Amino acid sequence: MDSLENSLVDTVAGWTASSQQAYLWSLVLHSSHIRHQLSPHGGGWTISVAEEMLDAAVAELEAYEHENKNWPPPKNEPEGLISFHKRHPPTVLLMGILLLFFAETGPWSSGDKWFRAGAVDSIMIKDHAEWWRLVTGLTLHADAVHMVGNVIIGGIMIHFLCKILGSGLGWLLVFVIGMTGNAMNIFARDGAHLAVGFSTAVFGVVGLLSGLEMRRGFNIKAMLLPLGAGVGLLAMLGAGGARTDLGAHLWGLFCGIAAGLALASFPSFLKWSARMPRQILFFAAAVSIVVGSWWLALTHT
Repeated sequence: MDSLENSLVDTVAGWTASSQQAYLWSLVLHSSHIRHQLSPHGGGWTISVAEEMLDAAVAELEAYEHENKNWPPPKNEPEGLISFHKRHPPTVLLMGILLLFFAETGPWSSGDKWFRAGAVDSIMIKDHAEWWRLVTGLTLHADAVHMVGNVIIGGIMIHFLCKILGSGLGWLLVFVIGMTGNAMNIFARDGAHLAVGFSTAVFGVVGLLSGLEMRRGFNIKAMLLPLGAGVGLLAMLGAGGARTDLGAHLWGLFCGIAAGLALASFPSFLKWSARMPRQILFFAAAVSIVVGSWWLALTHT
């Protein structure tokens, strides 16, 4: 967010106890080109503007709230085995599943059925239309170092993403952006290319979080976490070498930034997607993409 004069701090346009609501208000004002500042206050957040812009800011926020006042309707959601609430994303459980899958598949082996069926293979994808490899390749890892780096750093990034977007939409975007990054990387290359790893999706999350902040304004402090995580993961995996696909990382980052900018342009969609039934639907779609892709991979081996 733009740095503002101290006079803005005393001109409060609104207060909310919800960090997500404050974020949405910020997007609304930014889309109207109204300079503003979010500040923690009284257990919540205040949004402040210049005095001459106060009436315009209040009008924009009131119009936004009026358009969206009927949803999501208040209700008591029963807690299941997995909580999809945005404040309690089940990141550890889901990243643990990725770790358990590595225990089953092991490191890279060209003769292993998992890698033979699921690795990102440019020839099999472009010449034989085995598009499921764009997804299955995300769940395989070349070695333990790549696995640990993706689980730790990726887990932190996905956790923050799901706190903003909800676990359903968050995980769906993780796989869609990772799949898109793999596709872009394949079509940007000539000749044969093999790749595996979840890091394309992790860099996509880094880009997505950065894109969301870019749309609100270049808040350097807010962008330090995702960008720092990306640098840390790149340092752990290395920027080159036979087992590091730098192109896939960069394409994942690019696709994530584009998705973040697009999402932040529609705050009403972010609020619409927060309802529990929709989050469950998004999560079911994410699971279906992964399970369906592996079903196709193993049945076409």
